[in-house]
Amino acid sequence: MCDTGKEIKLCTCVPNGINSIVHNKKSRKFKKLRNEFTWTLKKYVGDSDFTMDGMIIFPLDALSEDLTNKKMLVALNSKNCFDFDYIPNEGDNLRIDTPHTNQKFLSFIYRKGEWVPDFYDGFRDKTEKINYGKVTFENSDI
Repeated sequence: MCDTGKEIKLCTCVPNGINSIVHNKKSRKFKKLRNEFTWTLKKYVGDSDFTMDGMIIFPLDALSEDLTNKKMLVALNSKNCFDFDYIPNEGDNLRIDTPHTNQKFLSFIYRKGEWVPDFYDGFRDKTEKINYGKVTFENSDI
């Protein structure tokens, strides 16, 4: 059964330790963080100044049952999901990552007045971070 009452929120309140090294003794304490998704909002600033070789990792269509491209696009294009004042600009990039890995993620770019599934190539494109945080799910009154 589909849980239609969950709203996706992009919160700037990052839990302690999300970007820190977890030592073996403390690993149990941080297990809860593994199920939290993080987001990063960046703006496109031009072509990269460097040339690099490497393998491009492409975004996925879904990270979980509640976090899919389709659900994110509905949320992003119908309301402001961010907990801060933000008006998207052409070329802004929202990336949602699985914690503790940069290899599983969703990515969206704001183009022609709406968010679309797309990503920037880190080898060719230069971006600057605008903000970041964690993804939360809240029950709506539907």
